[in-house]
Amino acid sequence: MKITITSRHEKLTESLRFHVEQKIEKVERYIGKIKEAHVILNFEKKGHTCEINLVAKGVKMSSKAVSRDMYNSIDGALEKLESQAKKHKDIRVERHHGGRISPFKSVTHGLIPQPVEGEEIRVIQSKKYSVKPMAVEEAAQQLAKSRDEFMVFFDAETGRTGVVYKRKDHHIGLIEPEY
Repeated sequence: MKITITSRHEKLTESLRFHVEQKIEKVERYIGKIKEAHVILNFEKKGHTCEINLVAKGVKMSSKAVSRDMYNSIDGALEKLESQAKKHKDIRVERHHGGRISPFKSVTHGLIPQPVEGEEIRVIQSKKYSVKPMAVEEAAQQLAKSRDEFMVFFDAETGRTGVVYKRKDHHIGLIEPEY
């Protein structure tokens, strides 16, 4: 990746250069290998402006942010670029899947933060529902239609409780506990 940084009205410091390079790498995970990045840092009395132009395989993106601190301007411009790159990736994935709308778009797979030491862990009951006897296929179909990430059901064939869940690869997983 070729990164060109232009600094206007002030000398470019190594810490600014490192900050820009490190942040641009985050955008690369959404749009693939970046061929060229041109960053213009403009230091003025009214505000510091950061303008970024990226060229990747079949994609040209640009963003601009202004603030009183150059680091905030860089972060703001790169947040805008990251948002554009996410949208571009979603469009590519949707085209690849034939334009069909996936029922899994509402599912967000995030990391659960680790509990803070000394903080008590509480179990919060959020939902009660009855476990219905049904076949695995029926449970999977009901889960695909719902917005839930998982569903507990009573397997009519085996006589055991099971869990079906939505996977990141847009398939349905099955958990069958052993007693």
